[in-house]
Amino acid sequence: MAALSSPTAWPAGTHRPAAWAQRTPAGSRVHGAHGPHAEPVARNSTAAAERIAARRACAFVFIANLPHLVEAYGQDFASATSLEVQRRLCANFISLPSSDMARLRDDCFLLWENEAFDCAAHGMRDRGDAPHASRPIETLLAVLGAEPVRAGGIAALVQLHADWIDVRSPQQLGASEIELTLWTAQPFPDSRESRADGWRQLYRADMDVAVRVSEALRAEDLSFSWQPVVHPGSVATTLYRAGRARIAPSHGEAASLLPEVFMPCLQRLGLTRAFDRTVMRRAVAALRLQPSSHIGVSISAQGIQVDHWWASLLAVLDREPALASRLVIEIADSAALPDLEAAHDFCVQLQLRGCRIAIRDFGSGTDNLAAVQACGPDIVKLDAALLRRARDNEFGRECLRGMLAMCAHFAPHVVVDGVERDDDVHIASHAGAQWLQGYGIGRDGGRP
Repeated sequence: MAALSSPTAWPAGTHRPAAWAQRTPAGSRVHGAHGPHAEPVARNSTAAAERIAARRACAFVFIANLPHLVEAYGQDFASATSLEVQRRLCANFISLPSSDMARLRDDCFLLWENEAFDCAAHGMRDRGDAPHASRPIETLLAVLGAEPVRAGGIAALVQLHADWIDVRSPQQLGASEIELTLWTAQPFPDSRESRADGWRQLYRADMDVAVRVSEALRAEDLSFSWQPVVHPGSVATTLYRAGRARIAPSHGEAASLLPEVFMPCLQRLGLTRAFDRTVMRRAVAALRLQPSSHIGVSISAQGIQVDHWWASLLAVLDREPALASRLVIEIADSAALPDLEAAHDFCVQLQLRGCRIAIRDFGSGTDNLAAVQACGPDIVKLDAALLRRARDNEFGRECLRGMLAMCAHFAPHVVVDGVERDDDVHIASHAGAQWLQGYGIGRDGGRP
């Protein structure tokens, strides 16, 4: 592997995140590129010369949370993170570093098509198809972010942003093209992000949980408990079985790690995508093992968009429509959907392939009716608190009846969740429930 370059300064006119720490002087060089920001690379092989001459498909990889890692853990760890991402790129996706990759800055890399990053197999031989070929980008994201970065006794996960970009070969890049690439690669800033007191401590605590989840996924310690969604008149009539993810306890832990504990941490860090992808892959595997089962699994609001993360899943659903028809995708925390138009497109694409969409925990007090309308769900699942309040008095029961009547306008199926005892079935049925779910009905353990 070629020697690593030093970090480069932010080009003039480029947006610098407010959280970014002091950078190195503007005389720093870019690995594998020419121009004011670059150092020359010797063309010492025939293969490299051939790649320089050809216009190849190119992807960028951007470490979106590098400024956060600077604030939370210091510049040394952030620099080590950048070098580790570069090492993973070279180990998995690079044939010749001098002609296949350029490191524009600590947080941004360019990767050109080569023998180790074969885009032609995914419809990339014609450069006009580049924006639509998601499988290579999905592989990039999955491999580069699979393991935590470890340095100086610290472990943290990288939040990556990657996509195709149209640029010249690394030896031909100039200063203006580098500047434009850096601007293009940066994800749109989250306007909801805030720096409250104790932000650093919360970030590090969240990251500790995220690392624990990542390690559990690699060790295959993720499992599901399954609850049937049944008809009030006959528990044998099942709409589908809803899966609840859990992570087996590690050494020193007394209980499993549950989604209500780890998902808020992943959401605050912007790291739900890898977890959602794993959950969906496990759901597909469960459907193949149980050809007659209909199952549902939850994904986060951050994952409700058709992008590179879903490339392999969409390909499976296209090839196996019978499998797709048995899959329910439950959207948790619909009020937090970041983009209603993207959510609408996602739900439409999944429904066109035969899947059903469910909105979970509706009526919790943070509902967004616009989000429900955008998603066009097949199923709405009421928050369990509505049934608990209906146990207490007539007002609670009237609220449950009203919510059931309203949700019937949003979806063909409405589920009363939280059934825990016999009288819950009577209360829900009397309120007009179509379907019931809860620990009081049954749980099938590890099989859907």
